[in-house]
Amino acid sequence: MELVNNGPPPNVIHIATMERCFKVAKNEDVVVRPIANFHPSLWGDYFVTNTSLSSAHQEEQMKQRVQVLVKDVKVLLKDSKGSIREEMQLIDALQRLGVAYHFEQEINEALCFINTTCSSGHHSYSDDDLHFVALRFRLLRQHLYYVPPDVFNQFMDDKGKFKEEMSTDLNGLLSLYEAAYLGIPREDLLDEAIDFTRRHLQSLVKHIGPSLARKVKHALDTPLRKRMSRLNARLYISIYEEDIEAKNDVVLELAKCDFHLLQLLHREEVKKISMWWKDVGVPTKLTFARDRIVELYFWILGVYFEPQYSRARMMMIKAMSMHSLMDDIYDSYGTMAELQHFTGAIQRWDLEAANEMEECLRIAFLAIYQTMGELEDEVLKDGKLYRIDYLRREFEKLAITYLEETKWRDECYVPSLAEHLELSIKTAGLHVVTCASFIGMGEIAGKHSFDWVASFPQIIKDAGKMGRLMDDFGSFEIDAKMGRKHVVSTIHCCMNEFGDSLEEAKARLLHLVEDAWKGINKECLHLTIPPALLARVVNIACTMETIYYGNRDGYTESSVLKNSISLLLVQPI
Repeated sequence: MELVNNGPPPNVIHIATMERCFKVAKNEDVVVRPIANFHPSLWGDYFVTNTSLSSAHQEEQMKQRVQVLVKDVKVLLKDSKGSIREEMQLIDALQRLGVAYHFEQEINEALCFINTTCSSGHHSYSDDDLHFVALRFRLLRQHLYYVPPDVFNQFMDDKGKFKEEMSTDLNGLLSLYEAAYLGIPREDLLDEAIDFTRRHLQSLVKHIGPSLARKVKHALDTPLRKRMSRLNARLYISIYEEDIEAKNDVVLELAKCDFHLLQLLHREEVKKISMWWKDVGVPTKLTFARDRIVELYFWILGVYFEPQYSRARMMMIKAMSMHSLMDDIYDSYGTMAELQHFTGAIQRWDLEAANEMEECLRIAFLAIYQTMGELEDEVLKDGKLYRIDYLRREFEKLAITYLEETKWRDECYVPSLAEHLELSIKTAGLHVVTCASFIGMGEIAGKHSFDWVASFPQIIKDAGKMGRLMDDFGSFEIDAKMGRKHVVSTIHCCMNEFGDSLEEAKARLLHLVEDAWKGINKECLHLTIPPALLARVVNIACTMETIYYGNRDGYTESSVLKNSISLLLVQPI
């Protein structure tokens, strides 16, 4: 089969990669499938059979204790109003520890006041305090207030570089490092800040105590902007506990008690969804697909972990499990003829078309169809039937783009990088994921919000680009190891189009990942959709950073995520 190329002759690595294309079977009766041989679930029935971490009596006592602690922290927030320094540090701690959702109104009011006060030049800390200038910058940008990067000009020398005297200010470096990742395109000063702080933090970490070193390594590992908030809270509790100067015992106790209560809720949810998954029959009847319901629940926890979103989580994971199943149908099972028929059935939601499908595809189509029916029944309770109509349309779009990608695979087509991204940003499915995250969100997600998702806005494109590129980093070695037929990745495109080595291709694409994050940051500052909905898109991006951490696909190769899942759902605080 002839390869179609859009650039210079492929290098040796590319040729070796492309040799994975299937040979055409001489016997037309033999169906050759791109089976991936995914490993089975690492969790089995663990969450179905294991009991609660505490008794009902203990749980009730802890709920009452949390109510008391929440009131105490509200007093702390009120008392800190006289000092912007104390107020910002407290807000920062509450957010990092995962308990800020208890104080949304208080935090919003405080940051509004801080923004107004500091914009007018009246504040209670010195302008030459790098730590607090950077902390203010980050907190306000996180809450969608634009703060210009020139607030850092005073820390620059005549050559436009950060003053070397800043290199020993550990707290200042950490704050500036975290703030700089809220940068938007063409903010070169913040790019310089990342280089400057990373270099000096890496140097300082060798000469500080173990507690501070742990805090610095945590930041260098992944900046706060890109962290999955629930997992960060679990990891940060122990860091905060060791911070003798900064910790507040009331805040710490609240963080621990609240985490424990939410862990109980999350375990109950994953138990219910695991039982539902077994009833659907994917693990036993559709063994070509990834059995990853626990990993998928972990993913959804990154989108929203708060108790008020319990129903939204249960609805979203059902939709996303079908998204995952469709991905595997197109990527790891169906032939072109079968997938053309399957795509047509999805476009029409044609139940009768299932009778003409191969057995596994018939079962899969019925699972998708019935799951949509379950979600329809759920939204009907709220009189919001239009929501499932939007979700169905997003699945229809996804099927069409999956089919186009499958054609590339079967033709061994090598697109340009730009052509690849134009299609694969869509096959990343962030339009489906975002829509699924909205369907259980209550009154805040109105019809205009679903229209916004359906328009495929730039922030979803940026998140999709980031996810696609990181997915390619993770799946590149898996596909090479399995030697299976697969659509060429963006890595292959760079090798083919630019003559890149593997490392050069990854470096080129990592730069695009950073650009995508800047695009997300930019969109956050001017979009007018409700912040609670915008937060879903940002959280989805953060969760993908976790799933594909270390250039590994933690969803497919799920041993990568096992410890993180255990921290959230198994190990007590």
